Amino acid sequence: MQFLNFTPQEIKALIFLLIALLVGSGITLYKRSHPQFAPELMREKSPQTTVYSPPLSDSLGGESVNKKINLNQATSEELEVIPGLGPILSQKIIAYREAHGPFRKLDDLMQISGIGPKKFEQIKDYLILE
Repeated sequence: MQFLNFTPQEIKALIFLLIALLVGSGITLYKRSHPQFAPELMREKSPQTTVYSPPLSDSLGGESVNKKINLNQATSEELEVIPGLGPILSQKIIAYREAHGPFRKLDDLMQISGIGPKKFEQIKDYLILE
């Protein structure tokens, strides 16, 4: 029974770890049985291999509509509706458009810092050029 001889400090550490484990497990069980408690903490599991393009919401009524945004005429707010584009990238797109003129092809988006091949694949289905 030599392996069970712990120092007082080691015993305190083990007790602390066991209490932390029990508290964490209790919180997890409580969140699962009470989903209305702190819903922002609950993570939705989504498959990483499936690419889903939800319809964009209409700015007037919040209803979803199937429409694409004209890259050469869109405002910053319209661009921010696209999943994956936030205020910073939408401002960069508008600044690039003002500095270089209208986009000639969608691939020109990859000239903007922060938009690489992965981001481009994520957002291209939401955009058109007219």
